[in-house]
Amino acid sequence: MKEHAHTCQEQLKQLQTEFDEFAYIVSHDLKAPLRAISNLSGWIKEDLGEALEPDIAHNIHLLQNRTERMERMISALLSFSRVGRQDLEVREVAVQELIEKIAAPFQEKSGLKVHLSQLPTLTTYCRKLETVFCHLLQNAVQFNEQETPEVWISAKQLPTHFLFSVRDNGIGIPADSLGKIFKMFYTVQPKDRQESLGAGLTIVHKIVRFAGGTIEAKSDLNQGTEMLFTWPLSLTA
Repeated sequence: MKEHAHTCQEQLKQLQTEFDEFAYIVSHDLKAPLRAISNLSGWIKEDLGEALEPDIAHNIHLLQNRTERMERMISALLSFSRVGRQDLEVREVAVQELIEKIAAPFQEKSGLKVHLSQLPTLTTYCRKLETVFCHLLQNAVQFNEQETPEVWISAKQLPTHFLFSVRDNGIGIPADSLGKIFKMFYTVQPKDRQESLGAGLTIVHKIVRFAGGTIEAKSDLNQGTEMLFTWPLSLTA
């Protein structure tokens, strides 16, 4: 029985590796023809010049927007496939200093207010933890209709993990969408109303799982969102 379980685990690991390699290769190879389409549409627009009719100009604009979006989706797939292979440096991280650095551009551009409490210093995957907080802060700002977006970040030490809480005053998530938000390219708002790929939380979920933690969301519509994730107390370099 133990030998069978070990074999299944090895097969599952191999399948995951093959999937990551497949996603990387497909995503990388799709970028070149997309750039060609975008460039070609731009050249057509330039060649027609003042003779360009409004409806044709509109269609070219749509084509360029769609190819740009598709390229960003491919980049998201590449980031997803690289989670287990990149940013593996382990070093000491002062979480408060890390978040202050991440939050600075959001504070300057959107007036984000960040409230930090009881944040630890730990030895871990610095860049991966940075990516997690970056995506969560970006969502807190992007999906927020308040005059002043705010986010509260705290941590609690458990026996083997830290429990991080990232809570915002944004638009919230409907109850029937909470189970879907970690799926790739899922968006709560229609894509023509809210410019979002729906990839950030999927990448966050994979990073947290890779590090040995778990993540969940608590939210009500128009009542903000709280992201709760666990992260190991320490990793050995």
